[in-house]
Amino acid sequence: MTKQIALTLDIAGEASKQGLQGASMHSRSDGGFGVFFSNIMSVAMTVAAILVLGFLVWGGIEWITSAGEKGKVESARNKISNAITGLIILAATTAIFMLIQEFLGIDVLTFK
Repeated sequence: MTKQIALTLDIAGEASKQGLQGASMHSRSDGGFGVFFSNIMSVAMTVAAILVLGFLVWGGIEWITSAGEKGKVESARNKISNAITGLIILAATTAIFMLIQEFLGIDVLTFK
């Protein structure tokens, strides 16, 4: 049976354990860089997902209201295609971060 070790990026906590100078200003409520980065990535992924949904809806409405005009239909099709491309990139980015988490044993993305 293999034992997995969970790593954290709590640099301030480690400095406090080692009694390094200036580490006394660290409190347990500080999550360190890992928690900060995880929060930033979660917010970025959420905003990207909302933007993808918005562009899909915008392209769909534009297509419906185009009344068959070639230019408007093409513009709507481009918006939808770009939104789907963005969705694929978003899914690939999430998958890459999940792989990084699995291999390194750190939390990059924390979905709550």
